[in-house]
Amino acid sequence: MADSPLTFIRQSIKDFRTTGAVAPSSLFLARGIAKALPVKIDNNYKVVEVGPGTGSVTIEILRRMDGAGQLDLWEISPAFCGVLRKRMLEEPLFRRMGSRLAIHEGDIRNLPPRAGYDAVISGLPFNNFEPREVQEFLEHFRALLKPGGVLIWFEYVAIRHLQSAFVSKGRREQLKDIRDITGNFVRAHQFKQQIIPINFPPARIRQLKFG
Repeated sequence: MADSPLTFIRQSIKDFRTTGAVAPSSLFLARGIAKALPVKIDNNYKVVEVGPGTGSVTIEILRRMDGAGQLDLWEISPAFCGVLRKRMLEEPLFRRMGSRLAIHEGDIRNLPPRAGYDAVISGLPFNNFEPREVQEFLEHFRALLKPGGVLIWFEYVAIRHLQSAFVSKGRREQLKDIRDITGNFVRAHQFKQQIIPINFPPARIRQLKFG
């Protein structure tokens, strides 16, 4: 299977900063994220998934989209892009999308901001970035959305708190800044959240809209 835990673990060991996890997202988490999309998707509906990894969430997004709309995948890891391209060639749900599915290798911030997407789905490990970068990502996600579009963002529960016990004072201050940045976005724009306990580690799905 292309979306194998071994592939994910190898890349996580190689570059934990951009991977941010030691195992692919669980089926329960992937389904929870996909269910944040409309039940019926038409061909004009556009989704971008940021940091799809080996595609554990992507496959459930594709199942939800059911061959309609457009899905763009932005992944910075060449290894993960290779896995995704292989899945595009071999797996029916990937193949069914045809030209409606595109893989982009690189940093999502290189995509010019424009209000083009109905949904932005992100699993980026914000705790592994600098606070300035986290702010940039969130602002960029907002710029990519159409009016009324939804940012669907998942993170691991209590990881920031656990990390703080094992890092330097400087890094603890950075984690606090990240908490403040993400917290401000959540308080201002979140309209729904869901805890997924059956995941390693447990995860929270957030849904945000911008006025």
